[in-house]
Amino acid sequence: MKGNIDVAIRYAEISDRRSVEGIMGTYFLDIDDVPMEDFIVAEVDGKIVGVAAVSDKECCEVHSIAVHPTYRGMGVGSKMIARLMGAVSHERLYVRTTSPVFFKKMGFVELPMSEKASLWQDCRECDRYDNCKQYVLCIVLNEV
Repeated sequence: MKGNIDVAIRYAEISDRRSVEGIMGTYFLDIDDVPMEDFIVAEVDGKIVGVAAVSDKECCEVHSIAVHPTYRGMGVGSKMIARLMGAVSHERLYVRTTSPVFFKKMGFVELPMSEKASLWQDCRECDRYDNCKQYVLCIVLNEV
């Protein structure tokens, strides 16, 4: 069943931890360095089917986004990103991703790979920097 469905987006609660970990774990994504209250969750019929978080440790970035495989392609991820974009008070929102097409559909623009080193310390120190598979994208949210 493809197409948009009725999705409720809300901030995660401590009691959502197991569901958040389960969905993130599907894609081998780690949540240890992100407080649960920094996540939003997407619910369909009371079931958590997607999670996303923004981090602003070095720059404001989409830390992670994951949608349960059954609900991919139904607008869940887009609704979560739209919610995060509306909640961010920074001028720009960045993302490092292996799925640039999704973010480009949301209005993000691909940046030169050299931007990674200027934005993130872990990229500067990574021994795979020259062979990195992640794209860097950005969207301007609030013009200064």
